[in-house]
Amino acid sequence: MRFSGKRRAWRAALAAVALYFPASSAETAETPQPKQMQFVVVRANDSACEPTCPEWISAEGAIGVKTPALLKAALRTLRGRKLPIVLFSAGGDVGAAMEMGRRIRRAGLPVVVGRTWFVGCRPDEKDCKANDGKGADFFGRALSSGGYCASECTLLLAGGVKRLVPDMAILRVRLRDPKMGKAVERRLAAYLKEMGVDRVVLDRMKSARGDNLDTGPLQAAGLVTGTGTAESVTESSICRTFPAPDNCRVFTVLDLED
Repeated sequence: MRFSGKRRAWRAALAAVALYFPASSAETAETPQPKQMQFVVVRANDSACEPTCPEWISAEGAIGVKTPALLKAALRTLRGRKLPIVLFSAGGDVGAAMEMGRRIRRAGLPVVVGRTWFVGCRPDEKDCKANDGKGADFFGRALSSGGYCASECTLLLAGGVKRLVPDMAILRVRLRDPKMGKAVERRLAAYLKEMGVDRVVLDRMKSARGDNLDTGPLQAAGLVTGTGTAESVTESSICRTFPAPDNCRVFTVLDLED
């Protein structure tokens, strides 16, 4: 990444991390209790694009051993639709991240580092009725500013058929526990090779130099395919093209019959 002159982006990202990874009242900031990653389909909150608006998968939170099952359930609801994943995570379990990356690659989904600003109901709200009768469970905007993907999150990113990291987002490839055993290192090397990512990325994951990298070397290594933004794959204007992208869904009266 090119971070010179981007202190505002840093502050926004850190604020976002604090929002999604808060410490409880009995704990310090050094021992946060991250929320489990949630996967929800979000529709663009723009009445101007109706009845055909873009949708995406918001994937935000910590990667745990149960997270792959949540992703599997979310993908099942798509019935083959190829929605982009807007990814925001500080990492988590190595094995779970690789399992999810493989599932994302098999589904043929693009991944972009960003975050989702929800309008109306949020995924962590219970019994919210603000979106009832609107044809979608969640509405919002996908934002590149404040996007954050660190440590094991980069393994999930590697699974995308397109792997976009906007200039204003933050990507940190260094693993939280870079002193891995030989068995884990072999698994990681095999996974990255499977995803078409050069071995140099694994070396960066194990090194203190793995933080704050320019996107150029990561593109050359295959981890990043471009600096496209979260907005570019979710803004309402994409649904006016022909043919419209697969993540554009036409709203019909049948969507009200739930």
